[in-house]
Parts: sequence; C-alpha cells; structure tokens
Amino acid sequence: MSKYILETKDLSYKYPDGTRALNNINLKIEKGKKISFVGVNGSGKSTVFLNFNGVLKPSKGTVIYKGNEVKYNHKSLLELRKNIGIVFQDPENQLFSADVYQEVSFGAMNLKLDDTEVRSRVDEALKNVEMQDYKDKAVHFLSYGQKKRVAIADILVMKPEIIVFDEPTSSLDPKHSKQIIQIFDELNEKGITVVLSTHDVELAYSWSDHVIVMKDGEIAREGTPYEIFSDDELINNCYLEKPLILEIFEELRKSGKINTTATIPRNKGELFKILMDSNLN
Repeated sequence: MSKYILETKDLSYKYPDGTRALNNINLKIEKGKKISFVGVNGSGKSTVFLNFNGVLKPSKGTVIYKGNEVKYNHKSLLELRKNIGIVFQDPENQLFSADVYQEVSFGAMNLKLDDTEVRSRVDEALKNVEMQDYKDKAVHFLSYGQKKRVAIADILVMKPEIIVFDEPTSSLDPKHSKQIIQIFDELNEKGITVVLSTHDVELAYSWSDHVIVMKDGEIAREGTPYEIFSDDELINNCYLEKPLILEIFEELRKSGKINTTATIPRNKGELFKILMDSNLN
C-alpha cells in the first residue's frame, strides 16, 4: 500500500468568472504527517483544499485518495467528505445549529448511526477539543476561539483520516493559538493526517513535517521546513519572511559565535539550548 494518502495529478481549476486559480498542481501527501501550505492571499491554497474533498471539481486533472481517483457522484462524495474534513477559516461559516450538542451531532446523524454511537462520538469529539462542559450552551454565546473548537469537533465526529484547516489560528490570541496547535498535535498522534494553510511562518517552520509553498496557483517549492525557509531566493520571490528563530541561528552561525555543527533549531527552546551550550558573552 502506498504511503501517500492523498495525491493530485495535473490539478487545474478555473472559476466560473474565468479566474484561473490552480495550474497543474502535482502533490503527494504522506499519511500521518503534519503538512503546512504557505503563500500570499490568492496563491491558491484554499482552492486546493476545496478540491481535496470534492467541494470543487477540477477543471483538469485528478484528485486521488488512498490510491483511488475521486469520483463526483453523490455516494462517492459523501464517503470522501467523511474521510477528508475541512475546517474553514471563519467558524461562523460552518456552525448553524442552536446549541453545541446539536451542532456536533449533525454529521454523525447523517452517517445513519444509532443514538448510542452518535452520543459516544459527540462526547469523544467534544472531549478532544476540551468543549465537553459546553455541550448544552447556545452556539451564539461562545467566544470566537470556542467556536473554532466546535468547528473542529464537527469534523472529528466523522472520524476522518485527514483534517484540513484553512488559516486555523487567524484572529486568535497567542493563548488560544497554542491551544489549537496542541489539539492538532494530539490528533496527529492518533494517526490523523493534519493539513493546514497559514500566513504564520513561525508556525509552519516549528510545527510542520513538510511545507508546500504556493504562488500564482502553482507550487513554487516543497520540502522540509528548513529547506523551505533557508531558501532566501524562494522567500523573496514568494513574499514570505524567514522565521525569527532560523534567522537568529543563521546570523550567529555566520558570525562564528556558535558551533557550525549545531543542530538547526525548530523552536525557542532548542535555540536557547544552543546559545547556552555556546557560552556566549
């Protein structure tokens, strides 16, 4: 069995108004990995995501899930969306029920599960996002961050193999952003493939196993976080920024103040350890 759970081959998409959003996208997403898409607004990230689970149908090319080409009949799309869930940037666009329990149970009920299984899945999904104490609360009384968590639970109740997040930390303060990322890590530890788009280069650098850079509807480059963010030409051409941790490390290494064989840091803790081991004055 292939290690790639989701692929696209020559994927292109043109909107009805003639806007060409994607041009020959070829991707292979490995099962169980943490994947970040980066790129400026309009680069095609959200359009790729909507093609992943059949919300949009390619103008050309194919989407392949677990080795099988995606078909666009009703039955096939229901099965696909059960396994590939998308959490949209603004939870207001995803939530529509009166209270939290009704909201999260909707997807499970559509799977024609019995009441016991529905309750079990809803309880598990709410526990995973730490919203179990809010299951009877009206959705419109929730904070923005709480609505984000409920939107995630909406997808978890389907027990997907892939969850796709479009700008998951936008409009969140640092505390709630960290909580959302912790949820992603816990989901990934359970074997779920987590895919997200983000403008936060610090997040993409520190969190991801693999980074995909998009520009003008095409893939500019993909690789490890270090491969991507150490490529100064790529960063300039795609209007990105170098993560601060990596920038500090590279400047210190260039100046000879730290060991040139030091492991490249991915987070503040690793950078601090390098600084302490180097005995900087």
